[in-house]
Amino acid sequence: MKTTTLKSTTSSPMPWHGWILGGILLLFGIASCLDYIMSVAQGETYFRSSGMTNEQIMYYTSFPLWATIGWTVSVWGNFFAAAAMLFRSRKSVGLFVICLIGSLGFIVYSYFFSAGVEAMGVLWSMPIIMALVTTAMIFYCQYLTQKRVLR
Repeated sequence: MKTTTLKSTTSSPMPWHGWILGGILLLFGIASCLDYIMSVAQGETYFRSSGMTNEQIMYYTSFPLWATIGWTVSVWGNFFAAAAMLFRSRKSVGLFVICLIGSLGFIVYSYFFSAGVEAMGVLWSMPIIMALVTTAMIFYCQYLTQKRVLR
C-alpha cells in the first residue's frame, strides 16, 4: 500500500511591515500608472499642464523605443509586483525583478545617453532611488517567501 504525504499548505500571516510597504508601493504604483497613462494619452498637453519647460517636454517626448520600454516595464512592473505582494503571491519576487530590469534600462538612457539629469530637475535622483527600493523589495519578498508568507 502506497502512502502519500501531504505538503503543509499553511502559511504565515503577513507581518504588519509587509502590509505597510506593500500599501505604500501600491499607492506609488497607482500614481505612477496614472502619470504614465496621462503622458502617453495626452503627451505635450499633459506635460505643459504639469508645469514642464520646453526642454523638459522635448526630453520626455523623444525617448527612443528601448528607453520607453524600460520606463513602461518599470512603471507597470512596480504596480503589479506590489499588488502581488499584497495578495501574498511569491510571483512578486519575479515581478520586482522585471521592474528592476526596466528601471535599469531607463536609468542607462537617462544618465548616459541623454540630458536626463538636467531635464528631470530636482527629481533627477528618483529613478535611482526607485531602483534601490525595488532591489530591497526583491530581497524582502524572497525573505517573505522563505518565511512562508508569500505562497
